[in-house]
Amino acid sequence: MFTNSVRSISYTGLMVALVAAGSGCASAPKPSGFISDYSRLEKAGQGKLRYLSDELANYDSYIVDPVQMRVHRDPPVLKPEERADVANYFQDAITRVLREHDYKIATDAGPRTARVRFAITDVQKSKWYLNLYAPMKLSGAFTGGASLEGEAIDSVTGVQLAATIQAGRGNQFELDTFNSLDDVRDVIDRWAKEAGKRLDELKRGSTK
Repeated sequence: MFTNSVRSISYTGLMVALVAAGSGCASAPKPSGFISDYSRLEKAGQGKLRYLSDELANYDSYIVDPVQMRVHRDPPVLKPEERADVANYFQDAITRVLREHDYKIATDAGPRTARVRFAITDVQKSKWYLNLYAPMKLSGAFTGGASLEGEAIDSVTGVQLAATIQAGRGNQFELDTFNSLDDVRDVIDRWAKEAGKRLDELKRGSTK
């Protein structure tokens, strides 16, 4: 019985250590040079900087530029087909959310039309094979994630209307992840959902 208790304590200690390793406070990524102006960004939560102008409430259509991949690691963290998959998934997610919130998707610049630009600046693939063991997944130690930079600008003048730099990790409580990019897609879905929420808040006259 004593041996089992020691094993139990040791196991608990291991899991606490893994949770601590996997849930540390994330800091906002360093600027990559992608967005046009960083001077207005302010801290907006863990791992996030943001600028949001009330003027964006006056726009009802958006041009969604192709998402850029600015992940520079040696060796590369993603294969070319994975880079394309992540970029396309992100662009589709943003386009879908804008439509769900009753915004028009435009192709040409014009009045009341904003252009949205995003770049993935870092990616961490999950170790899905380790996450098959539920306690390891729940620890968050092997959860993947991504970082981004993005902005909305007036499609005619180029004036910046919104900007963000942020990092995120996948859902450590999702136990059916069997692909190393599933966590990255989870983060992208969360970013897109938050963008829709912020636009709704602007329409209601609140950006807090």
